Amino acid sequence: MKTLTYVSTKSVNDLTWPTTYDNTNIYSSALSVLTDFQTAGPRVIESNTRADELVQLMKKEHVRMKIVVDTHNHFVGVISLEDLSEDVFIKQVAEGYKRSELMVADLMRPKETLLALSYTSLKNSDIESLLYSQRENTLQHLLVIDEGTKTIRGLISSNDIVRQLRLDVDVAFSSFEHTYHSAILGQKFQSRSLKVA
Repeated sequence: MKTLTYVSTKSVNDLTWPTTYDNTNIYSSALSVLTDFQTAGPRVIESNTRADELVQLMKKEHVRMKIVVDTHNHFVGVISLEDLSEDVFIKQVAEGYKRSELMVADLMRPKETLLALSYTSLKNSDIESLLYSQRENTLQHLLVIDEGTKTIRGLISSNDIVRQLRLDVDVAFSSFEHTYHSAILGQKFQSRSLKVA
């Protein structure tokens, strides 16, 4: 067994903070808004988890989306709080299902229906191009695939873009579409107004 060393905090004044990019703007690298699973592990849930239990778990963890895996940790889909809304549960119960019997697999978006962004194209892009490509995306999360390793490399959250660009958008209702309108169209509108004034 190893012995641990303890040190007094009396003379310590500072905290270690993660590297942040205060000057992030729409022309910054799109990688600056990627949650890279090589440095921050994915938040996963097994497909055989009860859906009503997952709602509480996600609220407790303050996450809006989880990657769904099977019992072998293989990617099978994604599930978000929108997929677990009370309206969804009511609809399923009306179709004859018991709320307590609904599993994540019943409500998730399966991988066969998803599109993801190429990590290689993301590396060569900026935030403006990313938002433009997602201007009609009403979802809050976008998966990123490393085509070389055939793995889910990470994800991009519209909320992360909103925070880094310091946009005036309610993150509870954020989507790529809203973020695009705030960051790109809002900026163009402001610059046109400035030219006229």
